[in-house]
Amino acid sequence: MAWLLTGQALADALQVKVAEPYVEIHTGPGRGYPVFHVVERHAPLTLIRERAGWVQVHTPRGRTGWVPRDALALTLDGTGQAPVMEDGLKRFNGGQWQLSVLMGELEGARSLSAAAGYQFTDNLLAEVMFSQASGPYANNRLLDINVQHQLFPQWRVSPYVMLGTGKIHIEPRATLVQPDNRDERLVHVGGGVRIGLSRGFVLRAEYRNYVLFTQEDDNRNLEEWKLGFAVLF
Repeated sequence: MAWLLTGQALADALQVKVAEPYVEIHTGPGRGYPVFHVVERHAPLTLIRERAGWVQVHTPRGRTGWVPRDALALTLDGTGQAPVMEDGLKRFNGGQWQLSVLMGELEGARSLSAAAGYQFTDNLLAEVMFSQASGPYANNRLLDINVQHQLFPQWRVSPYVMLGTGKIHIEPRATLVQPDNRDERLVHVGGGVRIGLSRGFVLRAEYRNYVLFTQEDDNRNLEEWKLGFAVLF
């Protein structure tokens, strides 16, 4: 695959022109994502940003997809020389927002979670999550901040580990004597997997182990499983 840079290459227009007979555009940043569009020779492409060795491009027909970054190493600028790509690519190496909705189980109670995160690098994502868990003995509301590390971000099925902290509000249920509501601090560790389904759409599954620092100095451990979807933009 070869490209021909137009204008002043990445420094200005961030555009390239296809020099091979065609270029295959993938739905996501990885070879596991399907090809959904083909761009023919001489068609211009606009470079948007890079992620995990793949470059997001925009086609003349208004479609956005991904091509391998190593293809850009074969480009030529207006002088016929191979340009230095590293500095130029850093100019559009922006972060990525993620919104998630997950359902699961927290110690026998059904849970529903909503989260917003920002991916600072290919591997590192920070997230804020709010969860509601209702069970036969208590209603719980959790708010936590966590940091996730993706081990292999270039994979379509990408595992990650996490570490976080937050608070839980517990409203016990009782038929005779109503106990007081409680607010406890917590920390958690966990892990999960992200599976790319289509452009900007990810299936997400994870496990968390919480440690609650109770007011009675009797720390408790809670386990939670979650499954849901994330939208990237």
